[in-house]
Amino acid sequence: MAGIEMAVDLSTLVDALVAGDSQRIVAASRTHVQHGEALDVLIGRIGLLAARGDADGHVVTTLAAAAMLTRLLHTIPQPLNGEVSLQERALPLFVQAMLVAAPAVRAANTNTSALPEPLYPSGLGEKGSVNEAMQKAVYNGDAVMTERLLLGLYGTGADYRTMAVRAYDSISMTFQDAGHPLMFAVRGFQLLDAVEWGDRADTVLHWLAPFLPLRANSNEPAWVQTLRSYSADPAHSLSSIRKRISLPKEEGALSLRSLLLSEADTAQVCQGVYDAIITGKSSPRAVGSVIALAAADVMLKVSDSDRATFLATAHGLLFAAAVRLVFRQVQDVEVLPLLYTSAAYINTLHKETAHQADAPQLASNPVGTSVVGGGLIAPAQLEALTAQLRGRDLTNALVTARRYLKLNYDARALFATIALVAAETDATADQGHTLQIVQAASEEFMAWPSTLTATNIDVLLQVALRAAAFGGRTPVVEQLAH
Repeated sequence: MAGIEMAVDLSTLVDALVAGDSQRIVAASRTHVQHGEALDVLIGRIGLLAARGDADGHVVTTLAAAAMLTRLLHTIPQPLNGEVSLQERALPLFVQAMLVAAPAVRAANTNTSALPEPLYPSGLGEKGSVNEAMQKAVYNGDAVMTERLLLGLYGTGADYRTMAVRAYDSISMTFQDAGHPLMFAVRGFQLLDAVEWGDRADTVLHWLAPFLPLRANSNEPAWVQTLRSYSADPAHSLSSIRKRISLPKEEGALSLRSLLLSEADTAQVCQGVYDAIITGKSSPRAVGSVIALAAADVMLKVSDSDRATFLATAHGLLFAAAVRLVFRQVQDVEVLPLLYTSAAYINTLHKETAHQADAPQLASNPVGTSVVGGGLIAPAQLEALTAQLRGRDLTNALVTARRYLKLNYDARALFATIALVAAETDATADQGHTLQIVQAASEEFMAWPSTLTATNIDVLLQVALRAAAFGGRTPVVEQLAH
């Protein structure tokens, strides 16, 4: 599909993005959407352009979230009265993505930076390895060498997973900027998946490389050194998982949730991860899922009225979800220490939010009259949910969403509906975090291990609803959505 979509002429849309004219952006977006083009691919293509001007990193990450969320929209059932085409339904989400991309596309239009010379594995000598060279470059803060090594792998025609593993492994025992380097890497590669890697990976590698190395002012938290010491001990190696031939026992990961939400220290948290994988025989994916669930627990301690703290705390879920996704993309044991980092971060966030209320009251319709109910038919429930979220009536929105799931309707349509309301949030003002939270929560909810269905994962739904309900709106997108 991506290959076909590459024939689409985006010049009118790109001109509108460079001009920064919201009305032209809407008009050009409408043309592409109405033609039934694959929106995830189009967003991916715009993302490749934006990557050249995205010095902050959040633009590409937000576009990745939008691209993945558009893939859910086809699951939404037709309304009871009349019909809404997929194209009409998708327009607000696509337009919001384009508004986010516009400044970066404009910056890319004047960006003349060139790729450095690739350093191929053969250039490292007989005793050198890309793995060691990447780690040295990252720990020495050498962004140019980091990029040269990644481009060298790319130039050899290496499998894309090889480049991903090297990027992930090099930062698995580092932690700066609330985990953004790892999030950027995972979501950047996810955006690249939308357009297929082919001859386009160098653009994303060039964008990503500056974020990976440690900076002199990175201010890594104290617990990172404990993490490194624990992981460096051969007694704590996770490599024996290579020899496992039995099916994983995912229930062995569940005890980790309470550990992360306790006053345990970093060494105890790391030991909990080790025990879940080695002693409990859980898979890395299941451990990642449980860590993400604990991250959602932490988010629920933050008051609905404190949006800034809610978004800051959400970085725990965004990081944990990215780590869990790593183990869907690759299977290499070199990246397993990321689970130590993820768990330690969520435990730290739990301690930092200990002063927050354990169960903040849900907002009750502060901005108007909300629709209550929705009956038992899926379309009616989703329509009611949309009205409730727009009315910021989280209490009834949660009731409706729970009823919808209890009736065994498609969870993808539920999160797609939440995503459409989230698309009305001004993503340029919140750096796309609302869309990113909905993406992360939906991915974790739907990827929850099938053998752990007895575990209540309602908190993932709650954080998605809260993210969508309370963001500041974008008038131009609101008009399209109504």
